[in-house]
Amino acid sequence: MAANRQKRHEPCCLFVMYQTRRKSAALAVVLIAIAGSGSADEYPAQSHDSIREAARQHALAQADNLAGRPEVTVGSLDSRLKLAQCEHALETYDSPNGLNGGRGVVGVRCEGGKPWKIYVPVHLALLDTVVVSTRPLVRGQAVQADDVTLSEVDTSTLHKAYFTRVDDVVGLRSKRAVGGGTTLHAGLLERARLVKRGSQVQILAVTGGLQVRMRGKALADGTRGDRIKVKNLSSGREVTGTVTGSGLIEVLN
Repeated sequence: MAANRQKRHEPCCLFVMYQTRRKSAALAVVLIAIAGSGSADEYPAQSHDSIREAARQHALAQADNLAGRPEVTVGSLDSRLKLAQCEHALETYDSPNGLNGGRGVVGVRCEGGKPWKIYVPVHLALLDTVVVSTRPLVRGQAVQADDVTLSEVDTSTLHKAYFTRVDDVVGLRSKRAVGGGTTLHAGLLERARLVKRGSQVQILAVTGGLQVRMRGKALADGTRGDRIKVKNLSSGREVTGTVTGSGLIEVLN
């Protein structure tokens, strides 16, 4: 009589790699699932929606420490991917590069009898109301109130300080040509130079309730709010004052 041989099931390992592309950059996302013994048809599968939701909640929790209103978009998983239904609540964790806004991945794992882990692609947008241009600006143009407006944008892609109030940019000058609908930041604008070194200026000396004006000579360039040295052309004395307007230096005594 031939002995019946029992079929053995060896532990299996599923390794899947796919890429998401944005312009010329490629983000490789590695999915690793380690199942226990038995074929894929012998156990119920963890729903992809539950895995994606776990990743979304993790990303939202990370956003508590970041500026802006968070909005998380979770990438799709390969429809052919089947992972064993976890006996416990799914665990989530940061990828080695962390998650600070923009594109990234969140780790989701199961520590049950059929353990597995997977990296889920996410995009964390940080929405904030910022100043954007309403029309093109030419290089050196002074910004007026009707040149800009407030709009909600994703600030996770901005690498320089942006403006959140229209009053903060009115009077600033564009460093270069700026297109309409552009988010304005410190790299695009600079304060207008109100005083030029060597030019004649008005010195406004304020003492108590009295104000005295006299001619002076600027010893440095200055923008509004800058403190610079200026020479009194009548007395020859050098004093330090604050630039308050075009060619105007205020000195408090």
